[in-house]
Amino acid sequence: MALLRRYAARLRSQIAGRGFAGQPLPETHPELLNEGELTPGLAATEYAHRRKQLAHALPPGCLALVPAAPTVHMSPGGPIPYPYRQDAEFLYLTGLTQQGVAVIESTSSSAQGKFTLFLPTPTDAEAVWNGRRVTCDTAIARFGADAAYPISQLPQQLHPLVARAPLVFFDANRHVHNPLLLDGISTASPAATELHMLAAQGRIKSLRALTHNFRWIKSPAEVELMRQSASVAAGAIGHCIRSTWPGIQERQLEALFEFKSKWSGAQRNAYPPVVASGLDATTIHYARNDKVVRDGQLMLMDAGCEMNGYVSDITRTWPVSGSFSPPQRDIYQLVLHVHGQCIAECRPGQTLKAIHQKAVRLLSEGVKDLGLFPSLSVDAIERSAYRQCFSHAIGHWLGMDTHDVASVPHDRHLQPGVVLTIEPGLYFSKDPKYGHYGGIGVRIEDDVAVTSGEPCVLSDAVPVGLEQIEQLVGSSMHTYR
Repeated sequence: MALLRRYAARLRSQIAGRGFAGQPLPETHPELLNEGELTPGLAATEYAHRRKQLAHALPPGCLALVPAAPTVHMSPGGPIPYPYRQDAEFLYLTGLTQQGVAVIESTSSSAQGKFTLFLPTPTDAEAVWNGRRVTCDTAIARFGADAAYPISQLPQQLHPLVARAPLVFFDANRHVHNPLLLDGISTASPAATELHMLAAQGRIKSLRALTHNFRWIKSPAEVELMRQSASVAAGAIGHCIRSTWPGIQERQLEALFEFKSKWSGAQRNAYPPVVASGLDATTIHYARNDKVVRDGQLMLMDAGCEMNGYVSDITRTWPVSGSFSPPQRDIYQLVLHVHGQCIAECRPGQTLKAIHQKAVRLLSEGVKDLGLFPSLSVDAIERSAYRQCFSHAIGHWLGMDTHDVASVPHDRHLQPGVVLTIEPGLYFSKDPKYGHYGGIGVRIEDDVAVTSGEPCVLSDAVPVGLEQIEQLVGSSMHTYR
């Protein structure tokens, strides 16, 4: 035990000497951060601006309670955690990639509001196993907190704030079982009692209803981070296309995507990749990725990466043999046409709902021209029958989460700084009524930033053109064969 204490003391001394904050800083990781940045690509001033926005949006005297994501373990009570991913709201407001609870108050004394952090304080033994975390002093000096306390002080500090606040903005349904709050606020504490009273009185409101409005419109720095994430994911998908040959396994292509993304700077996959060959390309969220890829099939890969807090979401479909068959070509060209038409609509004043309606109309006309649904008019296909072969939306908001800011409706007018996906697709089951189109699934998805001028495709590092795709397939397959 004495040896452990000496080691921990030496570790503390080393940490203090290099300005350790529990995560990269410009002086410890100059290859990742520039001077003044709190996380790669984002300055401390940008995080301060976000908190100011929130403080201004809070009614006078109200506060926001923002917990970090909890640690999730691979087995209940076990010591091995899953890789930690920070809660988007907490990261957006604090820049902290580690655990804590943030309280942001609307105060009459400061236009910035008041920003308080409550932080776990690992014991010396815990630090030996898991490393040190940000200290209260560093939270004030580097992360802009007005005050910082050990999380053990959360009940006594929070109780008077909650007691006098007209409203508390807190996503209770998401955090009711969060250990950070359960450990910090015992159910018998005055703070917990006060929160229960506020909930009963209807005085707890959704925080996301406020923050999603801010997060929906990205700053120039955020758009650049999203461009980097999309570029990395697009490059990785391009590598998979070049490495495809009959006989490769879906899971091997999945592994290639993750390897190339992480090699290029990504921290993790944005979601479980869809690597679907043949008939499984008609299953929207197929994720078993357990088959051998066969000659003559189509390969559909839907994959993205998370890089410095921002995600990408891209889909490409390609022929395993290097050449589309005539039926595959028909479907691919139709989806590609709709893809281009819908991207062109991503302009200020347009809505995602209207873009979806346009996609449905174009797909309905296209399948009718191909001889499908012969007994139905285009209008009838557009009303309902199209759902048999196109069952998802044309796109969704994209940002810190893959399906980002879900509370923002699709009928809101687009503005510069909004990033969304455009992902038309057609999926035909192996049903005789679809003739030689049965069993074909095609989706093409790109990440698009709305600007004051032309839409900006962030994921254009991998092509979509039919001939370009055919030329790319298998062009470097010798590398892994």
